[in-house]
Amino acid sequence: MSFFTIGLILMSLISGDALIISGGNLAHIDSETGTVTPSVGVLHTYPNDVIIHDGSAFIVNSGDDSGTLQKFDLGTWNLTELGIGTGWNCWASLPLVDGKLAVSATLNNSIVMVNPITMQTVSSIEGIGPNPEWMAAQNNLLYAACGGWGAGESVVVINITTGSVIDTLTAGTNCQSVVINNNNLFATCSGTYGNNEGFVSVIDLTTGNIISELQLGGFPAFSVAANGILYVSDPWGAGVYSINMETLTVIHDSSDPFCTGGNGLAVDENGYLWISDGMNGQVRVYDPSENLVQTYSVPTPAAIAVSGSWLGINGGTVETGISISVSPNPASSVITVTGTIAGEAVRIYDITGRIAAEITSGDSITTEMNISNLTTGLYTVVAGYSSARFAVTVR
Repeated sequence: MSFFTIGLILMSLISGDALIISGGNLAHIDSETGTVTPSVGVLHTYPNDVIIHDGSAFIVNSGDDSGTLQKFDLGTWNLTELGIGTGWNCWASLPLVDGKLAVSATLNNSIVMVNPITMQTVSSIEGIGPNPEWMAAQNNLLYAACGGWGAGESVVVINITTGSVIDTLTAGTNCQSVVINNNNLFATCSGTYGNNEGFVSVIDLTTGNIISELQLGGFPAFSVAANGILYVSDPWGAGVYSINMETLTVIHDSSDPFCTGGNGLAVDENGYLWISDGMNGQVRVYDPSENLVQTYSVPTPAAIAVSGSWLGINGGTVETGISISVSPNPASSVITVTGTIAGEAVRIYDITGRIAAEITSGDSITTEMNISNLTTGLYTVVAGYSSARFAVTVR
């Protein structure tokens, strides 16, 4: 029996699953039974992206060199790991038509090709930047969003077969993610942090030209397509925005979001939209008519991946244990981390996955941290197996 056939059988056995980055854990939802398991595996520093591919879950840990890419076999949860680069700050992964996984190496300005079966690096495509993040693929072409963390506005186009850069498209300031719909590429651009100027550039792939810039406001980062609608996440601001991809019109923007959350977005096989809401400790499921059909309790949910579909069976409670929160958010000088355990390390990571501040918590469940030396931007606090994100604003 071929590996491909085995993969199909596994997927059929475990359809209706969701995997969520939950602090330092990989949480699992079985939508057939409604069961939520807070941890089926422990993740490394700064887990940033999760996908389900061919019977396995793949997690990219942005702040880890030895376990950059983790592979968990679904059901058994057996773990295989691959180290990628030194301080490359790998961001996301994407399955390609040739069977490989593309992994974006943000600080190395490259795309690393990985064999997902053997978990070995196959090749590396250099000169992709500045700072590639999320990607999309169509036919034999790979499109990488290169926002340069505020300094770039490019979408780099790579020929998968030859492993070469064939074009660079202009999108908009801080282009972070891309979604393809027919012959249009939708590039989510965060804009300059703090200026509430997020937007989506729509690029005609036949000409390479921008045909529309759809203003959303806020600081959107990630996006997915479902039922002709582009859903765009702004976990730092109002929540989730939406755009009609056929008419190129904004449905919900920062003044009128579709819903709160957006720390993670995914779409299942029936077009149901799954949304992580980190502030409220929820994963919510919406049907194709945008009706809320289920809410699961998950500690500090972030990136999410789904296989199969939501089957409409109610239930699903979980003892969430301790999760942390940060206030105020945004902050400028001092933050209070609530939910810490006495004597544990409380660390702040910057967007590159490097430790920006560290303290040992005291006897109280709250820990104060001085952030006056941190520059403006986005950060993550990690304590134990829980994490929370916050923003530092101009003082």
